[in-house]
Amino acid sequence: MQNEQRAGGGSSIDLVAFLWRQRRLLIGITLLGVVAGVIAAFVIPEKFRGEVILYPAISNSASRSLLNEQSGSRDDILALGDEEDAQQLMQMLQSDEIRERTTGEFDLMSVYRIDQEGSHKRAELREAYEEHVTFEFTKFGSVRVEVLDEDPLRAANMANFIASEVDSVWNAMQMERAAIGVRLVESKLAEAERNVAWLNDSLGRIRAAGVQDYHTQSERFNEYLGAAIVKGDQRAIKLFEEKFEVLSRYGGAYLTLQGQLDNELWRLNQLRTKLTQARADMESDLPHKFIVNKALPADKKAYPVRWLVCVVSTASAFLLALLFLVVRENLDRIRQANG
Repeated sequence: MQNEQRAGGGSSIDLVAFLWRQRRLLIGITLLGVVAGVIAAFVIPEKFRGEVILYPAISNSASRSLLNEQSGSRDDILALGDEEDAQQLMQMLQSDEIRERTTGEFDLMSVYRIDQEGSHKRAELREAYEEHVTFEFTKFGSVRVEVLDEDPLRAANMANFIASEVDSVWNAMQMERAAIGVRLVESKLAEAERNVAWLNDSLGRIRAAGVQDYHTQSERFNEYLGAAIVKGDQRAIKLFEEKFEVLSRYGGAYLTLQGQLDNELWRLNQLRTKLTQARADMESDLPHKFIVNKALPADKKAYPVRWLVCVVSTASAFLLALLFLVVRENLDRIRQANG
């Protein structure tokens, strides 16, 4: 046991002695790492952070939130959205449309020094954009928009622009769909109005023939006919028999047309309500997010952290030097053993 301890202690002493013998090389490479870290820390372009905090609004149509009489808890336009709404907001923020608008607004091809004649300019732009613009779903249910840029004013303006464009892109997407719905409802409404006009015209002709209200007239005629029979009034009996003949001739058509008219009037009322709702959705510009914090130009850089760059560079250089010495020592031992 003592021999093992001595052997272990000897190994530790040998390692320390080995490192001491190689101290000049270790110190030299480490100092090179320090110098490289300092140079890198001051050569890397400074970047400033622009940050916007958003909360999602509940994703409902304006007609459902404002015009629907049977509204629920998710129909409140002032309520904050849940995680699903936040994920939808994230997807919209990351959309190609917002990236294209931001690129055009701030000329990002020039800002990110991308060759506009290059064959991979779009891929390079996407990579640079994703490197400088990030979106994060926070533990509080909000969405953070973060922009890093060499110009603090541009970083803040880009973050605010991206947040503002969400509503524009979202509403444009919904308006396209709502416009199709409006045209569809308008066509069905026009069809219902033509049907109502035709039914009213047909009923008008039947009413002109003497059938005003089949059920009421038949009830009254039966009552009056019975009274005439009791009195023996042949003239009245003949008159009501003629009226019954008119009712029997046109009564079935009257009942059919009246039923169809009632159905069409109910359908017409429903379509008018749907048209009002569809137009409200098409004309709606309700915001889809709540802005908690707008981005302001930063007065302090966010990147790089110079001391951290220096520390990482120094530690990396020391470990690299140590690895080099260990590999070289082992190679020397292998050569001696084979020699």
